Amino acid sequence: MIGVFREHDRLGRRLVLILRGLPCAYGKCTFCPFALEQTLHTSRILGDNKKIIEKAIAIAMREGYRRIAVFNGGSFHELPYLVIEQLKPLAKNKIFEIEERSEYVTYDSVTALYDYYGPEKLIIRVGFEVYDEEIREEKLRKGMPNSELYRVSRLRETLRSKGYDVEIWTYLLFGIELIPEDKVEESLYKFRELFDGVIAVRYKKYNPGHPEPVPVSRKLARLLEKYADLVDWGGEQWIIAGKEGSAPG
Repeated sequence: MIGVFREHDRLGRRLVLILRGLPCAYGKCTFCPFALEQTLHTSRILGDNKKIIEKAIAIAMREGYRRIAVFNGGSFHELPYLVIEQLKPLAKNKIFEIEERSEYVTYDSVTALYDYYGPEKLIIRVGFEVYDEEIREEKLRKGMPNSELYRVSRLRETLRSKGYDVEIWTYLLFGIELIPEDKVEESLYKFRELFDGVIAVRYKKYNPGHPEPVPVSRKLARLLEKYADLVDWGGEQWIIAGKEGSAPG
């Protein structure tokens, strides 16, 4: 769902923009639902996003939001340049947060964006999803091998050594048949070592051809709530070992 959303959770008080984007250039992940928010019609992208950004600027100014997150069902660098330009007032002197595939996260791309926007801090989320490379590449088909995972992790230190206040966070996927719970646990600990933040996301099946969701054990739920920076339960009831219940708070 595209639009502007006010959030206040473990990450603090945030204004979240869900923009309409072009189809992901990679487009091979086995579980991705974001085609629902994408279009090939540039005029629609520009028109919808202009309204969303104008509304967000008005809210941010009126209500004093200092943390802004922008998502577009793909990589930020796949947005039309005009949209990237329109976002500048929301990024300048703010904690500005975006999503990227790993190939877009390079020293040149990050520093160019940072210098253009002038944020207080730039946070980049990358969907590595699971630490196990075989699962990530053969089952999820992410196209981001461990060589990319470690390259992006090391890039954080390079950027900071040059004075750029940049954090790189990763998504951790759980509740999907392709990732056993022990691999979710392993990923949580490994990702905490390699990145600045971990956002655990419960899988939801949107398309008939996608993998099946699976129950989440109480043990894993508690572990994620304790060690992940944020757990996204999808805003719905969730299942613990076959029994319905609400996400722990």
